[in-house]
Amino acid sequence: MSSSIVANLSQDADSSTASPPRGWSATFTNPKNVENMLKYSTGLEATLQLSDDRGSRYIFSSGKEYYIWNTVSQQGWRILNVQNREDLYNGIARGRGGLKLEELPDYGSDLDG
Repeated sequence: MSSSIVANLSQDADSSTASPPRGWSATFTNPKNVENMLKYSTGLEATLQLSDDRGSRYIFSSGKEYYIWNTVSQQGWRILNVQNREDLYNGIARGRGGLKLEELPDYGSDLDG
């Protein structure tokens, strides 16, 4: 049995030192495995930002954009109103409607036989 890798991502240079919103974490077990899963699921290069405490949703960045991926429904969305980690934390803290989302295309549908 291999040991797991735990990483805690540092803050963006342009964001505050605020803690992740309630119900979310910036500490990950095996972050590279999760980033690979996100890349496979979305086709995007993924840098993990947050995971929900239940482990079913991840927020990641790719380039200058932020995204959310639900591992249960296998659906993802681009977050339209976030430009940095502070915006992200504030949007999540506002609750429903705090993040404006655009659904990602079904990247894997062409793989189905």
